[in-house]
Amino acid sequence: MNLLNWFRRARLEYDLDRELQYHFDRRVSDLMEEGLPESEARRRATLEIGGLAQVREEVRDVWFTRWLRDFVYDLKFSARSFVRSPSFTAATVLSLAVGIGATTAIYSLVDQLILHALPVREPERLVLIDWKGDPVSTGFGSWNLMSYPICRDLQRHDRLFDGVLCRAATTITLSIDGAPEPTAAEIVSGTYFHVLGVGTALGRVLEPDDDQPPGESPSVVVSYDFWQTRLGGDPAVVGRTVRVNQYPMTIVGVAEPTFRGVDVGEVPALWIPASMAAHALPGFDNLLDRRTRWMQVLGRLKADVTPAHAQAALQPWFATMLVEDMGRPGFPRITAERRQRFLASRLEVTPAPQGHSALRRRLAQPLWVLFAATAVLLGLACLNVAGLFLARGFARDREIKTRLALGASRGRIGRQLLADSVLVALAGGLCGVALAPLAMRTLIEFLPRDTAATALHASTDRRLLAVAFAVSVAAGLLSGLAPAIQAGRRSLIASLRERTG
Repeated sequence: MNLLNWFRRARLEYDLDRELQYHFDRRVSDLMEEGLPESEARRRATLEIGGLAQVREEVRDVWFTRWLRDFVYDLKFSARSFVRSPSFTAATVLSLAVGIGATTAIYSLVDQLILHALPVREPERLVLIDWKGDPVSTGFGSWNLMSYPICRDLQRHDRLFDGVLCRAATTITLSIDGAPEPTAAEIVSGTYFHVLGVGTALGRVLEPDDDQPPGESPSVVVSYDFWQTRLGGDPAVVGRTVRVNQYPMTIVGVAEPTFRGVDVGEVPALWIPASMAAHALPGFDNLLDRRTRWMQVLGRLKADVTPAHAQAALQPWFATMLVEDMGRPGFPRITAERRQRFLASRLEVTPAPQGHSALRRRLAQPLWVLFAATAVLLGLACLNVAGLFLARGFARDREIKTRLALGASRGRIGRQLLADSVLVALAGGLCGVALAPLAMRTLIEFLPRDTAATALHASTDRRLLAVAFAVSVAAGLLSGLAPAIQAGRRSLIASLRERTG
């Protein structure tokens, strides 16, 4: 089956069904003319043919086997022809390697920062809960900020959520049998690990019971990487004391290896209960203040609840809470205009399978622009290779016309030329994958060093290899399309006249 028929599979299936049904009905009609009842005629015709479904499968097997055999032959023929023209091969492979390598490298960063879901249980059910409007409060941190008491209030909405967590990234001074050093950490609610569905390699995670009154739960969970690199993978690490800003806290567990937090740009070494915020943030004593915004709030929706449903269902409660807040002690005196803006505030619930990331927010648009630019570069490389193949096609004109004169179909010749371009593109893809880590490391060097060094990696994985393969095949088809079309345009008679003229 030639390439054109491969892409017209639906038409082939339709024609096959019609032909089989015609022969079956014709045989039934013949048997009925011999005196058999219709039911018996149909039964005997089915036995003679062997079953329509079985015949269909046998024909499909013939189609695929022939296509695969011809494809392998085309690749072998292409490989031999490229060995005989090393300069052409080097030029085409290098052109595609640059385009494919650059596209693969940028896609890797886009995937890590923007597309890749958190390695947690059912990340598609995670949502970010954000305050929209005038909160009449003070805050510190990045964005999507709310207070710890409001997070605790949201945890009571068990009809909408399987759990709600809050977290805040920070930097602490950590001492482990030596001089203190700055270390990335997260201050989290006791629901953090349970909502995410993250377990431990050792010990236990922080529990809802760790949401004690301020200062009464001096426990921490360390990351797997931190346990391996800074604590030497000590199997007896649970129960060990570390000093957070010179305050002693006890390691109660080691997080599972794949989990590195919910923020691509902030990979924590340890997680500290919110009840210990005053020790993790020296001078901070507003943990229970509803007017101090400093934590991001994420929830896990129940299986039958959508973000839009959750957002609509939260508004009546939120409107009542705003009115109650205005009557609480310590609510600041504000103008009537600001009071109106405060009461008009609402909660926004948005999908957050990738978690929360300030780095993603800063770099998403530049990365997409860069990805579009590399796609254009790959397109130009394909056009360049297509031009080289066209020139090569003119040089092989006599060979192609001779094959046509000996009976080869134009589709068969076109498929051979497509096989040439796909083989070159796959070779360029292999070279591009080899170059991609170098390109990624170069790009990472231009990112903020305090986050990029730990948040991003310049290695290849199965996802990246799959993308590189898909890009290579697409580039090969794009590069070979014009030469394949051109191969059948010139008149065979005119070509033969040129040879005899």
